[in-house]
Amino acid sequence: MQLFVGYILCFVTPVLTSPGFDPCNDYTILDEPWRATNYTDNFSHCDSHVSWHGWYRLLYHGQTIRMPEECVRSSACGTAGQLWMNGHHPRLQDGIVTRKICKALAWRSCCFLRSPPIQVKACPGDYYVYKFVAPNGCYYAYCADVKTISTNVSPTSAPVQTSTVSTNPCDEANCVEDEVCGEVNGIYGCLCKKSHHLPAPESFGLVATCHNSSCWISLSRCLLFEAGFPAQVLHLSDVNCTGTVQDGRVEFHFNNDDQKCGTVLKANKTHFIYENSIEGKADSAEGLIISRPRQLSLQFVCEYPIKRNASIGMATHVLKSVIHLKLPAAHGTYQVHITPYKDTEFTQQFSGNETGQPDEMMCISVDVEGVDSRQFSSVLDSCWATPVHDSTSSTNWDLITNQCPNPKDGTVKVLRNGVSTSSRFSFRMFTFGETPSPVYLHCSLHLCPLESNSCIPNCDHVHQHQAHTSAGYEDTVTVSYGPLFHGIHTDMLNVLAPLPKRPSPKL
Repeated sequence: MQLFVGYILCFVTPVLTSPGFDPCNDYTILDEPWRATNYTDNFSHCDSHVSWHGWYRLLYHGQTIRMPEECVRSSACGTAGQLWMNGHHPRLQDGIVTRKICKALAWRSCCFLRSPPIQVKACPGDYYVYKFVAPNGCYYAYCADVKTISTNVSPTSAPVQTSTVSTNPCDEANCVEDEVCGEVNGIYGCLCKKSHHLPAPESFGLVATCHNSSCWISLSRCLLFEAGFPAQVLHLSDVNCTGTVQDGRVEFHFNNDDQKCGTVLKANKTHFIYENSIEGKADSAEGLIISRPRQLSLQFVCEYPIKRNASIGMATHVLKSVIHLKLPAAHGTYQVHITPYKDTEFTQQFSGNETGQPDEMMCISVDVEGVDSRQFSSVLDSCWATPVHDSTSSTNWDLITNQCPNPKDGTVKVLRNGVSTSSRFSFRMFTFGETPSPVYLHCSLHLCPLESNSCIPNCDHVHQHQAHTSAGYEDTVTVSYGPLFHGIHTDMLNVLAPLPKRPSPKL
């Protein structure tokens, strides 16, 4: 049975021991029948919640037993994930050795995931002691191989303690207020309380946030468990990227630095898209002979629109403006900053109390934040001015067209474009008509992938440059700020509207 859900928008630590210490004489006994490889009553036990300390010796009904050295069948050892030792047990002369631990998941492989390594020592009397550590995730537990049972129980020279591992499966579930402990397919976990408001079951209550090529995704643990998928069987496209449980939700995270987790970057005409998926398989065991594995594939995307439009009102109060844009998929955001400066070194911003004078040099910086600058640059496609706070005004003057200075305005200089996520240009201030008038500046830009594109515009006069982006205006918006005069103090005014086709320049 396959459950498919579509798109939803080693290093070894040195062994330090005190002089004269011998773990063969100082250990704790683990004599729990459910650890045996022939135990199949339930799968609820978990060793990640045990406070492991010191060394342990495995017994089975008082008889010496050791860990398995080969893959363990599913539904054994009283757990959903059987831990076995990947390597041979040491000899007496070997002393303390380190061995890898594998997690057996029958539907993937015998060593599907690796747990932290443990230390092992052979002791006189043909038994072994293990320095166990908490495995990564639940439900996983250390197994005892019934094929190695020996009646030789050697006496020890020091008192021996017996482990007190909790066998109540609900103690290990750690359910929150909206959950209740229960059993699904022979495994104990947290079910959703029907008296509480449930998140969207069709998407397992998915909540995702994307910013700067990073994404945080969380799902409802109880909805997943009710569908037969415990949190410990889930991972991103990269099987090593597993989730963590926080406040009843299973959380995943990937980024573009050290935790890519199988994320794929794609592009269409309007968006750059980061794709990944939450995957997992669970086995509904119904005995020793048959099982019915189920598969989950929850695919999601983080979309960043290629093209954006921004406007800033430049009159008596010229302020740095920040545009916050919500993206359509996975709540991703990036910001566009438009800042006017007085100098070409871009060190002196307008204070907000000054009025631009005719023929005064105006230097504009348009900065994009919230996307990975190693993958993208921003390209100014066009910038224009209007005498009113309306980017579609029929009275307008082009400053940048087709990513290059308007040849009709000899004062415009494009200082940086397509190089990074910061674009810069300058022009000399003017008025519409002979009397002083406010001037409003509007810019349209798009993101360009650096890996396979030449993002720097060619503004050579010999070559008539044409914009080379295939992105249209389907997803663009105009974001306006101001006006900030007439004695009204306004920090920010957002006007979001589809951008119609702009009229040709006309004075």
